[in-house]
Amino acid sequence: MVRIEGLAATQHYRAVIHYGDTYAPISEAEMSALGQCLNLSTDDFLQILPEKVTGNTYLQDRIREVIARVNDKNTLTNTLKDSVRTIAAQRH
Repeated sequence: MVRIEGLAATQHYRAVIHYGDTYAPISEAEMSALGQCLNLSTDDFLQILPEKVTGNTYLQDRIREVIARVNDKNTLTNTLKDSVRTIAAQRH
């Protein structure tokens, strides 16, 4: 499973992305970049997601592997987009 979890304003990073049994931090800039992708189709959003949440190609590949194992990509995309919207709304 892949999910994005917002962190408290006191934390150094804005959010974390959980993928499989692992997670990686997401900076404010990465969240903003991801927020600009909310109108993309399911396939396009899931393709660009790893690149938007980390610059590390190893982590990008691991995230893609977990995404590839998900059966319902539409539900995953909707859930991730909702998380991004919720985290962005908490900023204000």
